[in-house]
Amino acid sequence: MKNALFLCCHNSYSIIPPLFNPIQCGAALNPCIAGVIHDNDGENISIKNREYCELTAHYYAWKNISADYYGFCHYRRLFCIDDSIKRPYLVFSQLTDERLLGTGEQWEKLISGYEIIAPRSENMGLTVREHYCGSQYHYADDLNLFIKILKKQSPHLSETVEKYLSQQRQYFCNMFIMDKAHFYEYCDILFNALNEFDLLKKPHGDFQSDRADGYLGEIFTGIYISYCYENKVLIKELPRLDICCSAKKRISDALFPPESKRRFLAKKIVKGLRRK
Repeated sequence: MKNALFLCCHNSYSIIPPLFNPIQCGAALNPCIAGVIHDNDGENISIKNREYCELTAHYYAWKNISADYYGFCHYRRLFCIDDSIKRPYLVFSQLTDERLLGTGEQWEKLISGYEIIAPRSENMGLTVREHYCGSQYHYADDLNLFIKILKKQSPHLSETVEKYLSQQRQYFCNMFIMDKAHFYEYCDILFNALNEFDLLKKPHGDFQSDRADGYLGEIFTGIYISYCYENKVLIKELPRLDICCSAKKRISDALFPPESKRRFLAKKIVKGLRRK
């Protein structure tokens, strides 16, 4: 079994999980980092990294690497091997217990038993559509255009799309491990839809907002995982490790834990204030 697992980074990184290889995203736009894979080799869309974020690494792997399984995490967001942890993610300034990352042997065994490994979904207390459209730098027009294109190009996903957008559990970070068949299907659908989206979208004029392709890729990852669940694909969800987190994020996480009533209430209050 050959695994092509990538740690997406654009600058320095502190931890390389077992079996993962660092890949520089946006290498066509920045000085190349020595000693890592670069997403501007071979057939690539590295030049689009400012819009596509880590999806340029997904595209690179799809077009240039032959493997049985493909996987991606982020230099600040990693998979946790310990599925006895019930929270969707844990927050750290620095990860001190590397046992949470597992060993290469543990990962080989786990990967071979599933078709997809995904980060644990999180109940946001808002529907996926509400969460996207209410988030800073996100625009309803972008989501609506992407969904229209997705339904037109892949009508078999239409029902799943509406179910996913109208429920409250969401998958984040464009993280997963997939077998070859599912990864190729995921890439074929996603990049065809984004290609048409790029031809029709209206730029918003600032760096964060114009990363819409990456944001929409995250939405599609959740849609695709949901579609796979509906088709009885063998899927394992694992908690996430968020590292290099600021004191503000760690305090916020402690005061308003994921999926807690306090967090749901705070989101409703913020949502109400934004409407005013």
